[in-house]
Amino acid sequence: MTIEIANRYFWFNPRNGAEYYALISASSKEEAIKIYYREISDRDADPDVGCKELTSAEAWKKLQNADDGEGGELSIEEKLESFEDTGIILWPMAMLY
Repeated sequence: MTIEIANRYFWFNPRNGAEYYALISASSKEEAIKIYYREISDRDADPDVGCKELTSAEAWKKLQNADDGEGGELSIEEKLESFEDTGIILWPMAMLY
């Protein structure tokens, strides 16, 4: 029996050329970059934007350590639901305002 991992995790960081930080779950680096430019960045798409692929354990640790910005912690169930979905998992809270 094999377990197929549906999503891969990509960390965008300003230190690596990204405009904003973000953790994105996608099936490929190219898909993650498209999501980043569609949903996060207002710059023109740059296929060479720096993003690092993380293991699921590394991505989960980032999510666990993140401040949810709502004055309290998200429940473990809410974090797990976010983690299992494709798309943006973490992004700058300032972008919501």
